Amino acid sequence: MKKLLTLIAVALIASSSFAQKRKAKAPKTPAVPILEQARQAVASYDFARAEDLLTKEITALSKKKQPTAQVESLLNTARQGRTKLHATERIVIIDTIVCATDEALELIRISRENGRIDTYASTYHTQETNGAMLFENELANKRYLAVPVKAEGDSAANLRLAVTDKIGEQWTEPILLRGLNDNDIEQNYPFLMADGITLYYAAKGPESIGGYDIFVSRADGEDGTFLSPENIGFPFNSTANDYLMVIDEINQFGWFVSDRYQPDGQVCIYIFLPNATREVYGDEVSEEELRARARITNIKDSWSLIASEDMKKARQRLADVRSTKIKEQNTEPQFHFVIDDRRIYTSIEDFKSKSAKTKMQQWVLLKKNNDTDATMLARLRDLYASSDNVQREKLQLSIRKLEESYYSQTANLKQLAKEIRNEEISNK
Repeated sequence: MKKLLTLIAVALIASSSFAQKRKAKAPKTPAVPILEQARQAVASYDFARAEDLLTKEITALSKKKQPTAQVESLLNTARQGRTKLHATERIVIIDTIVCATDEALELIRISRENGRIDTYASTYHTQETNGAMLFENELANKRYLAVPVKAEGDSAANLRLAVTDKIGEQWTEPILLRGLNDNDIEQNYPFLMADGITLYYAAKGPESIGGYDIFVSRADGEDGTFLSPENIGFPFNSTANDYLMVIDEINQFGWFVSDRYQPDGQVCIYIFLPNATREVYGDEVSEEELRARARITNIKDSWSLIASEDMKKARQRLADVRSTKIKEQNTEPQFHFVIDDRRIYTSIEDFKSKSAKTKMQQWVLLKKNNDTDATMLARLRDLYASSDNVQREKLQLSIRKLEESYYSQTANLKQLAKEIRNEEISNK
């Protein structure tokens, strides 16, 4: 009996050992590749860890004689991020607006004394689709704008910043700004402060942390040269695209636009209180908190930097700015459309007939396109008049095609206007 019990005990021990071995041999979770770990570290602004991982990865790839360009590019981002992290500016962000990318300009409320921001296409009535932007000063006699420039040996044109002045009724040919980074792949989104010296703009290049980063430069003297630009760092810039910085000194607000945390086609507008002098975080925040402030994981984190009463005043001031802008927009006529001898409509909301209102919306869009074609046609004709025979032959086809489009749209506008009037007059 004793021998039987011993045999059973041995069998149980062997069975347990076998089960443990089977459990130990269960499939392991695949290790996360070093490059992916580094990307995650960069995304969370743990740049020191990312730098360590990437340095080791480059060493390993070099030993295997494998390419390292992709890893070195990410390492450059990590190094720049680590340097800039402890220079993160202390700012109070009082509000945000998430919107479609092409709606952002309409939602940035600045007084006319600060100048005007617009797309190149809208100001010059063209159909350009390269996203070029411009800034026009308060006096409307100087513009900083993005213009396409082809690099030597490069078939594609990249946007570069230029300046043009109004002399009489004519604008001078844009001249590229001197002093900005020659290595930038692209430059866009200019904004000149009221001092006429400080220029903010966005650029893609080796000194950018993400895609577009916001830079600042200052005019140096009367010759139009600018000082070497500086990346304004966190929290304004990020590992995503950061486009536009606007400082409204009249109302004491700053606005910057970023696509961080946003899906394609959308951006977030951050509204903040500008500092008189740059202030950075110190020992009052931990490393983890600093990374969160730099990333702007929650704008409420910044509210502790301001007294509650001052925050209330700032929000009321912002509400007043928005209200004033909305009133200005609402009082400005959308158009002047004659219905009959007694009525001239200036807004879509003036229409009583639903079908007339729908057609009027179509008419407004068609009229805008027609006006753009008319402007382009006038320019081509002026260019034709001053060109030689070779250039004229090239222009003839473009002019004919544009004339066909313009005259066809003009006829459609007349017909649509007739239908709108008839439907509105017959509405009861």
